Amino acid sequence: MFGLFSFWRTFDSVVFYLTLIVGLGGLVGNGLVLWNLGFHIKKGPFSVYLLHLAAADFLFLSCHMGFCVAQAALGAQDTLYFVLTFLWFAVGLWLLAALSVERCLSNLFPTCYQGCWPRHASAILCALVWALTLPAVLLPANACGLLRNSRRLLVCLRYHVASVIWLLVLACVAYTAGVVLFVWVTCCSTRPRPRLYGIVLGALFLLFFCGLPLVLYWSLQPLLNFLLSMFLPLATLLACINSSAKPLIYLASGRQPGKREPLRVVLRRALGEGAELGAREQSLPMGLL
Repeated sequence: MFGLFSFWRTFDSVVFYLTLIVGLGGLVGNGLVLWNLGFHIKKGPFSVYLLHLAAADFLFLSCHMGFCVAQAALGAQDTLYFVLTFLWFAVGLWLLAALSVERCLSNLFPTCYQGCWPRHASAILCALVWALTLPAVLLPANACGLLRNSRRLLVCLRYHVASVIWLLVLACVAYTAGVVLFVWVTCCSTRPRPRLYGIVLGALFLLFFCGLPLVLYWSLQPLLNFLLSMFLPLATLLACINSSAKPLIYLASGRQPGKREPLRVVLRRALGEGAELGAREQSLPMGLL
């Protein structure tokens, strides 16, 4: 019994420090992406999504790192930790779903998309995502006693079920758009494969293997706490990998082998036709697009 307890303590420490290392690397990577997309690259419809997605990942990792330091110093963990970190994770999930759908529409209906899609629609959608995710996460958390000690069982159940359905719908929308985009670009489209296509599919791949365990924990938290006490640390580690690896996907999509280039050049190339579309919208009349 003592050996098993010692093993779990060692395992928990290894996961804790791995999460810190991954989170620190992700903070640096997403910070660089934020700096370059925010100040050095012209805003296009898809660069706006990547900017907001990097901001959500940066906030997720910042909150996690801050709470990890507090946990190591004080030796206690508050339920507020999970609520705040999951809040920014949910923003990223919603942004990825919106990016996947818009990327899919721009490939399936390019003429209609360029002619009818409003110029600032992406920025407006991102603002709505930030505004709507707050009540979608905080209301169930408050009703279920994660933000305060009181818990209203029926209200908690109602809000929690609505929250889980919302998260599952977002995941299904993102993956459906990703599958349609993959089939269209691979089998049907005669246009050159855009680099942003690889970014979207890579982010969805990461979400499936590294992001969904945290969604599962949010959905079945009491059951998983009772049956698998190590599920949350492992799900958090995978979620940190999900947030930290996206800058590497941007780098892999935009870099040219054998060349050392500034990150802003690599990001500009990774955005590909999305950045070019944004530039054309600002420089040409709508009728010429």
